[in-house]
Formats: sequence, structure tokens, C-alpha cells
Amino acid sequence: MIRTQIQLEPEQYERLKALAVRQSKSFAQLVREGVDHILAAEQRELAWDRFLAAAGSCRAEDDPGDVSTRHDEYLSDIYADE
Repeated sequence: MIRTQIQLEPEQYERLKALAVRQSKSFAQLVREGVDHILAAEQRELAWDRFLAAAGSCRAEDDPGDVSTRHDEYLSDIYADE
């Protein structure tokens, strides 16, 4: 582990210290868990951003773009051609 120094507001320190006692964990363990939580949230956000970027990237060139609202018209056109 790497030793580091952080500065907390007095209320943050007191509340975290009390939480450590209630959960029978060390103060440092709770800080590490908090860091893990923030990093995991960032990973989820990055994954979501990548998903959204990819979601529209597979659209066919001849896709009219309004199939979800005009699907009945398109379907009837297809059946009329048969």
C-alpha cells in the first residue's frame, strides 16, 4: 500500500470515524472503500458513454430513421409489394 495524506473537513472526519467504529472497520479501510466506490462509478459512466456512442454507429445507410414511429406504413408497403 502507498501511504498518503488527505485533508477532511472536521465534520467529515468525525462522521467517518464514528462510522468506522459502528462498522468495526478502520478509518483507512472506509476511505479506501470510498475511493473504490468513486472509481467504480466512473467506470460505469465511461462504459455507458461508450455504449451510447456505439448505439447509433451501426445504422444502415438506407435506414429512414423513423421506423419506430411509422412501422405500420413500412410494413404495409412491404406486403403490398408481394
